[in-house]
Amino acid sequence: MANRISPPDEAWRSDPQRDFLAYQVLALADVLLNTYFGDDLKETAYATWQHDKHRRKGLDDTFLLDDREDDPMHGSFRLYALGSANSFSLELAHADFATEVAVTYDVDEGAMRSGRIERFTGRVPAAIAAAAHWTDEALESDLEELDESGIAGMLAGLGPDEDEEQSDEPPDVTEDDRRAVNRMAKHLRKQIGGADPPELPEEDRDWLENEPQCLWPILDGAIAAATAKKRDEKLMAAWHLLLGEQLTLIRYRAERGHDWADRMLTDYQDRLIRIAGEKTLAHQDLLPIVTALGHAKVDVDPALSEALMGTGPGLPASVPPEQALNQLVRPLIDEMASQVTSPFEVMEAMNETAGVMPAELRCFMAHELALSPHAVMRETVPMMLLDANEEVRRAAALALDQTAAPETLSPVSLRRAIALRNWIPEADRAPLDQAIRKARAKGVQPAQWQSAAEHVARVSPIDGSGAQSVVFVGKSGRTGLFAGLLLKQAFGIRDAWCSPDTPRREIASAVASLQRQVAAPEIEHAYVDVAIQNAIAAGVAQAHPPDPALLQIAEATNGADWKDRALDVQGESERLFEALPAEQQTEAAVTASIARTLAWMRNHHLADSWFEDDAEVNDLLEAMRRQPPAAATRALLDGPMNTRRGTWAERFLLTALWARAVKPGQPPALGTGARAITWGDLALLARETLSARPLHEIPVMEEIAARTVAAARSGRL
Repeated sequence: MANRISPPDEAWRSDPQRDFLAYQVLALADVLLNTYFGDDLKETAYATWQHDKHRRKGLDDTFLLDDREDDPMHGSFRLYALGSANSFSLELAHADFATEVAVTYDVDEGAMRSGRIERFTGRVPAAIAAAAHWTDEALESDLEELDESGIAGMLAGLGPDEDEEQSDEPPDVTEDDRRAVNRMAKHLRKQIGGADPPELPEEDRDWLENEPQCLWPILDGAIAAATAKKRDEKLMAAWHLLLGEQLTLIRYRAERGHDWADRMLTDYQDRLIRIAGEKTLAHQDLLPIVTALGHAKVDVDPALSEALMGTGPGLPASVPPEQALNQLVRPLIDEMASQVTSPFEVMEAMNETAGVMPAELRCFMAHELALSPHAVMRETVPMMLLDANEEVRRAAALALDQTAAPETLSPVSLRRAIALRNWIPEADRAPLDQAIRKARAKGVQPAQWQSAAEHVARVSPIDGSGAQSVVFVGKSGRTGLFAGLLLKQAFGIRDAWCSPDTPRREIASAVASLQRQVAAPEIEHAYVDVAIQNAIAAGVAQAHPPDPALLQIAEATNGADWKDRALDVQGESERLFEALPAEQQTEAAVTASIARTLAWMRNHHLADSWFEDDAEVNDLLEAMRRQPPAAATRALLDGPMNTRRGTWAERFLLTALWARAVKPGQPPALGTGARAITWGDLALLARETLSARPLHEIPVMEEIAARTVAAARSGRL
């Protein structure tokens, strides 16, 4: 696995421009060290110094390798050898910045092993320019002095060998990995049962993201805790939380097209199938390890569902299958009915195991719930229309059709069924329409939507992956609404949760935590409606129905009219352009607007994550790893990014509408002062992105492509 750069400041995380700086500075150190140790006499001098340092006390702990004179245009740099073998420090000084970088360089092998920015102050763009200048200068001045092997060695430090097969496969598990996840599990265990939900520190979450192979020691830890002679329920719960976290992070990679992530998720399920067959774990211990997949939104293999059911309580083989199901399911329904107060609670309980329950059993559950004597259980059936499985959705519609009468289908259930009709794939709507017509014909009238309590919506900007968070917060009372959605471009509604009676103290704490993590200003509801309906439409197109919690949120926030309404990016961009004053529609004005947006993008944190990161892009950049950055940038613009014009245009337009909808009194979303832009600048950018203009002629898109190249290449050092 590639070595990573580890700047100490949290501000460096997910910042492509600073990634690019790290890449340039470490590339400079690599060239200087390769050039220096390409001289046998200098390598001998270094070895002698290392030898003498250990024999004679008082010898200087540093050894100057290179000392460039101050350059009034580009500053100066110094490269030192440190006391520890193969350890070096590069110091850069300039009027606009200063930085110190620690590197490990294997002198015998002639290869840099790791790098870390220890200190940085000043302007990042100036440092990038200076490091690039010194690298070019070093290459030009020393290239003629190197023989062919020296040139190959220098280039090898900047990228893998041409004949070396490259892969982003995770490495093998190490003992350090095992120690790290054990520490995390113990940390989570201490938090379980406390006032606040257990949570990993940000640095641990970042570490897990970079070490996907740690899924296996986490699984081992969960199994070991379940089979220990002295059971520790809190420790078991901690391992289950870690499993859900790591599976989610791997699922993100799978969604970005990484084949290794798909294989890991398949291997995880295959291992659990073997464990179920070998009966290594009892059903109650295997269940949470399997349901961690559901928490991570990973589709469960039907073979795993069947294997899990085989480990559970059963009935004698002599009992007919349908009778067996009745004897198992109906007591569970009766018991659950005595413990819940709303169908949303029923769905929340069912969702714990729905992902691992075979589709056939969920179909049977829809039928049994519809015929239940308990009203709260019958009212759960409409929400089963949102099941991920097509057959379950059809079974729920059929169950509603069979019970479409005043005595079995309540007005509230009919109202919900009508609302959900617009959230499911069009192919599933015909049987539901039939049930709705039948209910109306028999005298069932849909209930009216209730007025929502006063609340606000906080909405984050859209990040580079197309994700946007929406959080609803009740404004008054000792308890109140606290709910949230995660919207994802080209997917739909990735996640939803709703707590209608959250204590005010917990709400305040959660909102403060949210504000520390990401800017999420209060937003006018007009934008919230647009964003949510656009996400619903994406989910309908991709057959990804939202979580039932969306319905609970709609009822709590006046979302009665939410339907599958996709944003017309082309039409809306043109409409906004036509509404501009004539002087802002000229070619010169548009060019100036895009230039402003580029300057803003380089200086505003909101756009920090605006770059590409998926398997298709990584494969292209890997194939061009020896090409100049400009060539790789152009290939991105002409290839993958050109096919994604619509995605980026939608992102720009939604960001424009989001910024326009920030409520008065909130900090300006797009900055202040000379480097700020308006929402109109982003709307113009969306229009230009959809135009016939080549992407390399749109500076913002070129910047996004350059960031993508920089982020990919810096990740290899």
